[in-house]
Amino acid sequence: MKKLLTEKSQKLIEMLLMEPKIAEAVFMDVEHREAYKILDINEDGTLTLGKRSMRWWNRLFNLEKTISFKDFSFNAFRALVGLADNMNKNTILNGLSQELIAKSVLDQKYDFVVERLFDVARFATKNGVLNTVATPANGGEMPERPSTSDVHVVLQNKGFIPIRDSIGNVLLNLRVKVDGYTFDRC
Repeated sequence: MKKLLTEKSQKLIEMLLMEPKIAEAVFMDVEHREAYKILDINEDGTLTLGKRSMRWWNRLFNLEKTISFKDFSFNAFRALVGLADNMNKNTILNGLSQELIAKSVLDQKYDFVVERLFDVARFATKNGVLNTVATPANGGEMPERPSTSDVHVVLQNKGFIPIRDSIGNVLLNLRVKVDGYTFDRC
């Protein structure tokens, strides 16, 4: 068994599955899912469900159901898109779907995929169990911004700052105009 997940990623998957809509999407192909008593998140990224509480019994009598990491990640992605509000839905669809394909299918960087799914569950969904921080998505207020004297922007593109999505494509160009200036003596 090739180790593709760290222990941290295994715990993050457990936390993602605490969200009922994600768990429902991940286990939707499992018949009689209430009959399974244990869930193992393996180092190779697969999820193994067992009908009995003893793992060796499940293996001996073939009472296991295995879900591949790709199935898990794409089903969790679909559930997260359903949990997002309209503003975040397009960003998640465009950015995260390309990352999932590139990182999970092509590069097998499963830790990266799990962290991205967890970030989306925390910050971009509206009414999820994992969304406990104050973000605009759930009606909370963001922490105070630093003062303007602490913010330094270098404009290299003639007054435009490119705003990029999660994989680096430019979503829009933000035009910046100088409103005033201050300086400090060194």
